[in-house]
Amino acid sequence: MTTSHGENDWKIRINGGEGHPVPHAHILFRDGSRVSVALDSLEILAGAVRPKKRIAQAVAWIIAHREELLAEYWRLNR
Repeated sequence: MTTSHGENDWKIRINGGEGHPVPHAHILFRDGSRVSVALDSLEILAGAVRPKKRIAQAVAWIIAHREELLAEYWRLNR
């Protein structure tokens, strides 16, 4: 598991050994909400957060750092 970045309300984590075919990141919010986001399509694969606008800043960070996150995902999930 690698925590790639964190802000006041959220942090982004990449897990290893999950066995999922879709490269994704986990966004963990301070209140316990969790969302899994596909790194290629940015589709929300699991979880929810309210209000939905809370996820925008984290997704913007994922977009800006997508290549690093993909590299880390594949490093942990070979």
